[in-house]
Order: sequence, then C-alpha cells, then structure tokens
Amino acid sequence: MRIERIGENKIRIFVSYDDLEERDIDLDTFNYNSPETQELFWDLMEQAELELGFEAQESQLCIEAVSDVEHGFVITITRVDEENDFESIQKFIKNRYKRKDLVSKKKPASIYSTMLIYAIENFDDLCKLCSTIEPLFKGRSKVVNHDGIYYLVLTSIDGNITNQNLFDSIMSEYADKMANVDFFEGYLNEYGKVIVNDNAITFFANF
Repeated sequence: MRIERIGENKIRIFVSYDDLEERDIDLDTFNYNSPETQELFWDLMEQAELELGFEAQESQLCIEAVSDVEHGFVITITRVDEENDFESIQKFIKNRYKRKDLVSKKKPASIYSTMLIYAIENFDDLCKLCSTIEPLFKGRSKVVNHDGIYYLVLTSIDGNITNQNLFDSIMSEYADKMANVDFFEGYLNEYGKVIVNDNAITFFANF
C-alpha cells in the first residue's frame, strides 16, 4: 500500500491486489464493504495520519475508489471540515454524476469488470428482467433503489454467465448499463436504499 498527499485536504491511496490477498480480502468482499474492508480503510487512515499528518477523525470524508486493472485500486479521499462544504460536494456529485451521464452505450463489452450495475426504470421491468436472466446468471446480486430507480448490482461475474450474448441482449432490453461502477457503487451505498442485499435475482424472479 502506498499513500501520497496531493493537497492540504486530499490524499491518494494505492491498494494492490497483493495487499488485499494479505488480508484475505477478495474482490467481492472488497466491493461489499465488509468488516475486513472497513478495518483496512481505518488502518489506511491511521497510516495516513502517522506518515503524512492527515487527520480525519473529526471531519467528513468524500471517498472515490477507482479500479486499476494492473495495480488494484486507487482511492482518493478528500477531507471536508465545514458542513456547508460537505453539502456542496454532495450536490456536486449528484449533479456531476446524473444518471444520463453514467449510462453507457447499450452494446456488449468484450471485457467485464468484477462488478456490473444496471438501472431499471420500474418494478415490473425489474421482475421481468430477473425472471428472464435467472437461468443465465449464477453470481451474486443485490437491488438498490435511489430516486425511484432500481439498480441491479451484479458481482462474481467471471464464469457465472452461461450465455453471454443472450445475457447482454436481455439486459439491454430491460435496463441501462452503468459506467464508473466502482464510484457509483459507493455512491449507492451512501445514498441508496438496499431492497434485497443478496440473491436478488431469484427473489424478484418469483414475483
């Protein structure tokens, strides 16, 4: 792990896959904000305080995590000391990452990350989608609601989609695929409401 200070109130942390392996944290555990992941985060904050004098215990934090295919994850942490500033950052995030900006073009991708997020407009489409893809996807799934939109979050992607072309075709019919999934998943964790935390596809397929 490497930490660098890029401003008075901002640091950047580089977490490699080897770092995660040393703590017995796999990618699914990391994505789901497990106790192990939270412990890693606070260890990093303690290290940042010792090495760089970056104190954050009394401050609000704005956190953005971006995956790096070769090196793991790059986590940027901004310390916000004033409540008004924190609210303005929240507004900036909401305005900057509006749903229309996060939706990627509906076409199959040749390379998949460890997580996919899809936006579904209404409950009926969510149930129809889950019923249709249940035989095709065997990984983990959860559903989060934010501003009336249902977000289907899929993890454990590799090897768990039985017919990729059919899966992509069905998903494009019912849902919009989200870009910037590492950041957006954190945003949903902060502001969204979890409807079903695990095995969501099977749950909604039975409606």
